Amino acid sequence: MASLTLPDHGKTLPIGKSTRQASIELARFGQGPVNSLLIGGVHGDEPEGYLFAERFKKELEDGSLQLPEHVSLFICPRLNPDGCAVDRRTNARNVDLNRNLPTKDWTVDFTNPRYFPGLSAGSEVESEITVTLIESLKPTMIMSLHSYEHAMINYNGDCLDLAEAMAKSNGLPPKSDIGYPTPGSLGTYAGWERAIPTITLEILRGQLPDDAYSQHKGAVLDGLAFYKK
Repeated sequence: MASLTLPDHGKTLPIGKSTRQASIELARFGQGPVNSLLIGGVHGDEPEGYLFAERFKKELEDGSLQLPEHVSLFICPRLNPDGCAVDRRTNARNVDLNRNLPTKDWTVDFTNPRYFPGLSAGSEVESEITVTLIESLKPTMIMSLHSYEHAMINYNGDCLDLAEAMAKSNGLPPKSDIGYPTPGSLGTYAGWERAIPTITLEILRGQLPDDAYSQHKGAVLDGLAFYKK
């Protein structure tokens, strides 16, 4: 895939199509020098993440939410639109996109079908879009919104200070290890292997959308504003 055409401030552009040809869209807010990337809907059965991303985007669009001047925020609310449409973790080919990125630790081995990594690293079109997006954007930081029974701020790369700044607002524990292996994950691909500070915000699974938004909006804003260079 060639480099992407990135949207201008206040605009949304399609950056590719999913396995089932659904549009994957990217919005931009701000014109500052610090590029930040916010991703939702990697796992389609974690609506807490993509509903937060969509509401955050809407409030930026209507002006009720403001970003610091030094930030250019790029939002991809639903990276896995096929999974989101049917409340399924995986994409339309039953691949866990957070196990499919071409990391050094990628493995074809798996025990639970929920974590099927695909037949080869980076085999999925959604993974290809993710890689191209990161290469085109060269973000200063990445935040991916998920949900988990054990809510936490999972940080990858040298960004404990970033996670701690977010924790002051939402009260979640910063953790560098989610508790089980995640080969082929975004955190490994971007955070550890490319030294891009990467946060996987694990919202409490089943938390009501209004409660999740109230708890985490300030933390997300604090995280996006954290890097000023």
